[in-house]
Amino acid sequence: MTSVAAVLPLVGAVLGQPSARELAPWEPAKGCYIGAYIDLDGNCRGDIDTFEALTGRKHASYFRYVGYGEPFPHEWVAELRKRGAAAHIAWEPNAGLGPVKDDEYLRGWAEAARHSDTPIFLRYASEMNGTWQAYSGDPELYKEKWRIVCRVMHDVAPNVAMVWCPFSMPRRTIEPYYPGDEYVDWVGVNVYSVHHHDGDPTRPGGEDPRDELQYVYDLYADRKPIQLCEYGATHYCAACNTWVPSFAVLRAKELYTSLPLRFPQVKMVNWFSVNTIGEGLAENNYSVTDDPTILASYRELIADSYFLDTVPAEVGAKPVYIAALPPRPVGPEPAPPGPASPAGGVTEPPNGQRHPPVMVRDPVQDLPPPPADGVRILIHQAGRAVSGKTPVTIEVGERLQVKWIEVLVDGRCCYVSTDEPYRWTWDTLSYADGEHLLEANVYDQTEALVAKDELRVILDNGGR
Repeated sequence: MTSVAAVLPLVGAVLGQPSARELAPWEPAKGCYIGAYIDLDGNCRGDIDTFEALTGRKHASYFRYVGYGEPFPHEWVAELRKRGAAAHIAWEPNAGLGPVKDDEYLRGWAEAARHSDTPIFLRYASEMNGTWQAYSGDPELYKEKWRIVCRVMHDVAPNVAMVWCPFSMPRRTIEPYYPGDEYVDWVGVNVYSVHHHDGDPTRPGGEDPRDELQYVYDLYADRKPIQLCEYGATHYCAACNTWVPSFAVLRAKELYTSLPLRFPQVKMVNWFSVNTIGEGLAENNYSVTDDPTILASYRELIADSYFLDTVPAEVGAKPVYIAALPPRPVGPEPAPPGPASPAGGVTEPPNGQRHPPVMVRDPVQDLPPPPADGVRILIHQAGRAVSGKTPVTIEVGERLQVKWIEVLVDGRCCYVSTDEPYRWTWDTLSYADGEHLLEANVYDQTEALVAKDELRVILDNGGR
């Protein structure tokens, strides 16, 4: 195997079409690597096999937090290397910038990185533009220390790509911390789509992640590849004690589908798959594996061949697309959504008032359209009970300005779409025989609920 140290001068040549600028270390000419943080994902706890079985794709990279002063994570990096995944290390001087020097520790760490013989993305001292980091507050000292680390890495470990990564806000403090083009290989940014800010019910979030990305993209994308070092979207919000999977699906879809055309210089995106509520870290559940709606949406988004599974590590290698893996059930199905428990988990929803079941609405050719400002659920099976895989259509009134619709079964969001026709195949074999409640909700461009419909349906699959 050719050493990765010898690969870097050839990366631009092996990845295909020429670029308007010289490609950075490990940058693909086209496409976007997919990566993730899974060490605190409650459904896999860092186990890559489990995560990739759930999400249906091999991922090109995984990241881990390492404190400055701690040893190089040899075993973890070696495991990634065996799997053909690049290591992404968030290296954080949590004791402040004072200990950061060109000394035995720094050079020894760099030597270890070089001997790993694998692509490494080193995200040193990220989110420096905020006030929450021990290394914030002095842009000039920060840049001095960054340049020390960069010089050592470029001198000792040419397989390391230096990733400079602010948080998406505050914007006014981003540029003063930039160390200069000579000292940065990739520019990153951390973006989160939160339902409420800082766990405060009086501070609603909902910002468009494309707008959060755009500011950093406009500053640096003409000369550096851009990396979304961390992204997550709230699907359970502790601030408002609400399960909001449709919010997460919409925001993630907006972001991931915009990358090929609007943000072609974004060459890596990493999902932060953590329930920060359950881990006692913050007030949002970002875990992509906790909710079946989020998981299904994420699987669909990353199945596109634009998203790359492998960072090349040999001369002549190219990023490749590996077909989506077949789903494999791992562990019990996530519990239905409900109010947060004191421990930060999710409890079963209380039983609502029961109503007599109704006949299924049989679609007929001359059925009149729904009210102009209303919505209607149609089940495409005749008779009193339905079974098997059942097509469901959501008809929306002509006067409604739709941003997205969602369908819930027994209170759990099972389908979200921003595009017509709103048609979903309901696999009823996953549900017990008997009565179930379908709900369709329509949200307008202001994200307000503007129409809804309910339909009670009897399932009869013969007890299967």
